[in-house]
Amino acid sequence: MRSKKMMSLGILSILVSLVIPFTAFVAPTHASSLMSGAELSHSGAGASGWSPASAHEGAWAIRLVAPGKAAWNATSGMGEDVNEGRIIIRLDPGTTLGDIESISWWANTDYGYPPHVDILLDMDGDGAFDGGKKDLVTGESLSGRDDVLVAEFAYQPYRGPGYQYSSPGVPYGHYAPDWQSSYYYPTYDVWVRTFQNATAEMGTAQVNNETVLWLYSGLPGPYPGGFFGTLSDFKEGTVSVIGDADLAEVNASTAVLEIQIEVDNWIGPAKAYVDDVAINGEMLLSELLPPEIVVNEPEAVIYESGEIPVNISARDPFGVTSIWYNVKNSAGAWVYAANRTYTSPTTMSGFLNGDYRFYAWAENALELVGVNSEIRFSVLSGGVKVDLNPDTLNLRSRGRWITARITPPEGYKAEDIDIGTVRLEFSGEIVHADWGNVEGDVLMVKFRRSAVAQILSAGDEVEIKVRGSLENGAAFEGSDTIRVIDPWKSLHMLMKRNNGVSSIGQHKGNRFGLGKSHVNQLGGKDK
Repeated sequence: MRSKKMMSLGILSILVSLVIPFTAFVAPTHASSLMSGAELSHSGAGASGWSPASAHEGAWAIRLVAPGKAAWNATSGMGEDVNEGRIIIRLDPGTTLGDIESISWWANTDYGYPPHVDILLDMDGDGAFDGGKKDLVTGESLSGRDDVLVAEFAYQPYRGPGYQYSSPGVPYGHYAPDWQSSYYYPTYDVWVRTFQNATAEMGTAQVNNETVLWLYSGLPGPYPGGFFGTLSDFKEGTVSVIGDADLAEVNASTAVLEIQIEVDNWIGPAKAYVDDVAINGEMLLSELLPPEIVVNEPEAVIYESGEIPVNISARDPFGVTSIWYNVKNSAGAWVYAANRTYTSPTTMSGFLNGDYRFYAWAENALELVGVNSEIRFSVLSGGVKVDLNPDTLNLRSRGRWITARITPPEGYKAEDIDIGTVRLEFSGEIVHADWGNVEGDVLMVKFRRSAVAQILSAGDEVEIKVRGSLENGAAFEGSDTIRVIDPWKSLHMLMKRNNGVSSIGQHKGNRFGLGKSHVNQLGGKDK
């Protein structure tokens, strides 16, 4: 009936000019726990690209086209003039057939045979598709070991082997051999789910464990020599070839490399729009979107003049090809005459005192550009100074407070600091200030010692950050280094090094059996 496709094909350029304001896009589609990337590809005169001509939701859907009609050349043993348009969803390494519970999409078929799905199997477990036992486009016999599971409109919800009818002469589902020339009577010009017709047919809204699939290395129909069964049957490893007892070498642990949704021209020309593609109920592709950009640094804080960190991350299911950045000052002028290319964390320097806005751009493989301009930061010489007291924190102390004396940057007064925003941070943990008071040019705030002790552990000196905001909304950050000790933990470790309880009582006049030098190591006094 049909044939398959190649693994590595070039990305088709977008079908229409994309002069669109990015503010129209809501939120980027995120990669799922199974999806590692996506690609739009085609074979021959086929096409695959985003189009605004029709969409189930939003403004865009993926347009798949396969013009003409393929022909089987019995002499060469392969198809000719095969055209395909497809969506490729690459899966994370280690994904198995057992991990796939459902695959679904919405389709609006203009003409021809509706879109179907191929599940590429890594039968030899080497992490790459070796071409399979039959060429994915032409159907030519190959020497590869890998294979493909195919789910199609025609076979839903057919159960085999043998033909079943809901009533005499009425096929159960879409399949009937003499219906092939009419493409099995699909619904045209209406958005339907996966393999549905205009009515909500049972078992056609998604590919799941009850969906009928066939193994591509066998015959492409429910005839002797073909492997047909439900996804659940294939996972259980119980699918045998029709007319014999040979089992398909497929089960739940079989590795899966890709999922491909496509149209082809084996029956005749086909054109369809595909939208809202999901795996295991998680939406993967639903709208034409630019890359999602996260600016990790700079942060929305006041920096002391000097080096300012730059750390940008971007992700897109179709891959990010480039990232660049620039900065505007408060007058709206660009700091850099030309945008700077970003490849890895770096720094910026030479900024004068003032307020700035950071811009980051990223482009994906579909040539869509996204922008993030949410980060505003300031540069002030002198910065914010923080002095924590005590310098050494005894975790066993019964003291009540940790005090931070905060000196604002030049040009600001202590009264300009919003006390309600001041917080102490260490290793992602936060303790908010209980109260504060202005003393001259310094804001003194206090943190509950017991709360601070819970987020610290004894060790070498640690850097603790103090963050907050000014009354005008500008954020600031300062830090100080303190020493954290736990005498009882140190005592326990020392006793352990001296064979623990075996040494207790060996030295008269010392309750714990420790010598003078041992006591001195703990910072105590020899009595």
